Amino acid sequence: MNNPIRRAQYDPSSLPDLTGKVALVTGSNSPLGIGWNIANQLALKGAKVYIHARSLERAQAGIVAILANSRAASQDSNSANTKEVSAKQLEPFVVDLGDLKAVRKAAAAFAEKETRLDILVHNAAVLACGLELNEYGISTSMTINHIAPFLLTLELLPLIKSTARSHPGVRIVTLSSVAHTLLTPDVKYDSLSSINNDFGERDGEQANLQRYGYSKLANLLFAKELQRKLNEAGIQAISVAVHPGVVETDGAIKYVGPEKLSQVKDIIGPLQGALAPLFAAAATEVWTEKDGDWAGAYVMPYGVPSPVDESEAAKDPKLAKELWEATEKILAENVGISVSF
Repeated sequence: MNNPIRRAQYDPSSLPDLTGKVALVTGSNSPLGIGWNIANQLALKGAKVYIHARSLERAQAGIVAILANSRAASQDSNSANTKEVSAKQLEPFVVDLGDLKAVRKAAAAFAEKETRLDILVHNAAVLACGLELNEYGISTSMTINHIAPFLLTLELLPLIKSTARSHPGVRIVTLSSVAHTLLTPDVKYDSLSSINNDFGERDGEQANLQRYGYSKLANLLFAKELQRKLNEAGIQAISVAVHPGVVETDGAIKYVGPEKLSQVKDIIGPLQGALAPLFAAAATEVWTEKDGDWAGAYVMPYGVPSPVDESEAAKDPKLAKELWEATEKILAENVGISVSF
């Protein structure tokens, strides 16, 4: 898979001060992952950041790593980061995104604890895998990659709305992938059977890649429909989808293998992979230029809207609406959770 880079790297220390802002980054416990590097940079700029993992032990390990990293950087005369991250800036957010009822409870607990949410980054995901159904009869990969972020966003929407009223410019950043282009324009998201598409076989390399691309197209469509709904409701927030690049994360190493991964052309490291979503989450111009190319954008490395990289299906507003309505219906009928914008 190619790794298109549409803009040169930037120094994350050039991002604006985020003191007073609150951020939640899913899948952010591992220093070898994109999410941890996003969370780390947001904390270095002063934000209070919730570190997500499936267990408290893993979340705390991610927090300890951020504190140790900032302490070392502050003592390095060659580092641009001279300010240490405070332990008060970091909180654990513990939930298994495969457990949708637990996602709802975790969101409710977050909303009870915090009075604002300025940055929500949906980073956690599973890579290409076979078709497995959870206890509700829903594809586990679609549950984790699409339905859980959808539910988390809607459960946190009252907090997002109130934050946007007093602090306009709330960001919802959803990580997608160039893998979304693997899907043909006739793709459907109209029912549970579509969501559980086996793409010809329940476990095979090509079908698994199609399944992954299907979830990543869902991420892009969700981000676009969310922006449409935000605009319609007059909510001062921006939703974007981001391709972080082809990144050498711990998950990718485990999935592909270190030898095969090292042969991928133009592969980038986790910090580089964090640059595009980080820019979308924090850069000033994303909000000040929202009425240009940014609102509902598909963002490529290292932080530039790139409509030319969207597939035909990704540009289809009817498909985005279809996905949204089907997701609401599946949550209500299969999980017993009713949500609405």
